[in-house]
Amino acid sequence: MDSISWQDIRKVIVDFLQQRLANNSSYKSELAKLEKAKQAGDVVAVNESQQQLSELAKRFDFETWMEDAAMRRISWITIGTHISKGIHSSSLGENINYSTQTKPINQNYILSATPLSLNVDCSGNAAALDIFSLLNQIVKDDKTILQLIIEDHLAVVTALSDDKQKASLYLANIKKAIFDDFQHPKASELNKQIFWPNAEETYLSQQDDNYRLLIPLHPSSLCHLVYQKVQTRFSDENKKAREQRRIKDVEHQPYFSFHHLAVVKLGGSNPQGVSQLTSNQGGRNFLLPSMPPKFEKSPIPSIGKQQETIFNHALQYFCRFGFRLLFEMVAAPDNVVEERDNRKDAFAVILSLLLKFARHIQHTMPAGWSRESSLNFNQKLWLDPKRAELEDESDFKQQYELGNWQDELEKQFAFWIQTALQDKFPTIQQQFADPEFREWRREFGKAVKASQRKQEGIF
Repeated sequence: MDSISWQDIRKVIVDFLQQRLANNSSYKSELAKLEKAKQAGDVVAVNESQQQLSELAKRFDFETWMEDAAMRRISWITIGTHISKGIHSSSLGENINYSTQTKPINQNYILSATPLSLNVDCSGNAAALDIFSLLNQIVKDDKTILQLIIEDHLAVVTALSDDKQKASLYLANIKKAIFDDFQHPKASELNKQIFWPNAEETYLSQQDDNYRLLIPLHPSSLCHLVYQKVQTRFSDENKKAREQRRIKDVEHQPYFSFHHLAVVKLGGSNPQGVSQLTSNQGGRNFLLPSMPPKFEKSPIPSIGKQQETIFNHALQYFCRFGFRLLFEMVAAPDNVVEERDNRKDAFAVILSLLLKFARHIQHTMPAGWSRESSLNFNQKLWLDPKRAELEDESDFKQQYELGNWQDELEKQFAFWIQTALQDKFPTIQQQFADPEFREWRREFGKAVKASQRKQEGIF
C-alpha cells in the first residue's frame, strides 16, 4: 500500500473524469454538431459548438468537479452494506456500513456480513452516484479509492485537491458518507421494527424499559454476492463443465447448479432508487429455498440403544402384511386345507420381511455396534455376527459358534407371534397354546438356518 502515491490517485480521478466527459450524451451530441458544421463550412455553428464543448469540459475539470462532488452532491448519498431502501424504496432510514466497523473477536454467529469479500453499496440521489463510481476505481494492486479512504492512506487527501484546506474538507465530507454516524441514528416509519427483551427476566417480568429496538435492513452486499454466484451458471466455463459431465474419458470439472430459486424485484421500474448494486442487478434478487429438509425415513425399523428386543410393535408394523394374512386366517371359518395353506402363506410373508430386516441390520451396521446396545444377548449374536471377528471378542465368537442362541431366539419369536394373536383375539386366547407355539418355533428356526447357510455360500 505504501507504493501508492497521491499522483497515482490523482491520475485515476482525472482519467475517470475524462471518460465521463467522453461518454456524456450532450458532449457527444455537440461533437457531432461540430463535425457537421465543419463539413458545411458554417463558421458561426463551429464557434457555437466549440463554446458549448468548452462549457461542458469545464464541468468535468478536476478542481471544479471535485468541489461540486465533495461539497454539495456527496451529502445526497450514503455508502453501506445494509440498505434501508431495500425494505421500502421510500424509506429515509440510515444505511449501515458493516465493513467499516470493528468486528467482534470471537464471532460465534454467521451474519449477513460474514463473507470477507463483500462489495459495498450506495443509496441516494441518482445524480450523485457517479461519486460512488469514482470511489470504486482501482488505483493499484486491486486497491480502490474507497478502500484507501477506509484504511486512512496518507496519499488520499493530497490527491483530492491542490488546496490543502479544501482537500481536508473534501475528505471529511466523503468519510461522512462512508462511515456510520451512530450518535444520531435515524429510522423511518417505513422500516420494520422489533422490540427484543435484553434478558429472559425482562420477558418474564414484563418490564417496559429493558428492550432493544431491532431494525432489520436489506443485506444488499450479501444479496449481490449471491446474485453474482448464481449468475456463474451462465458462464462459458460452467456451461462447458455441465455439457462434459456425461462424456466419458474427459476430465470432469465442477460446476454450479441452483435449483428452486425464487426472484424478488426491488424498486419496481426504478431499481436505482433503492441502491447502485440493486440497479446493477436490474432490481432482481435471488432467494434460495428455505424449506425444511425432507428426511426420507427408512421403512425398515431402527434399533435404539435402550431397546431390549426387536420383537416389538415397530417390527410387527414392518411385517404388517403377513400379520394381516395371519389374522384373516384365524378369523375365517374353519377349513383345514385352506387354513393350512393360508397359515403357510402368512408365515412366509412374516419370515421374509423379518429376514429382510435382519439382513439390513447385519450388512449396514458396523461390526461391533451391539456393544453399546441394550438388546437381548441372543439377538445381538444373530444381528451382529461380524462382531465375532473383532479382537477381544473371543467370548462372543464362542457363543455365536455354539449356536445355542438360536433356540432362545426361536422362543422369543414364537412368544411375539403368540402375544400378537392374543391381543388381536382376546376371546379365543386358549387356541394359541403349546402346539402352535412349537410350530411357530420350528418355522422360524428353519428360516434362520436356511438364511445362514445362504450367507455362508452353501447355496
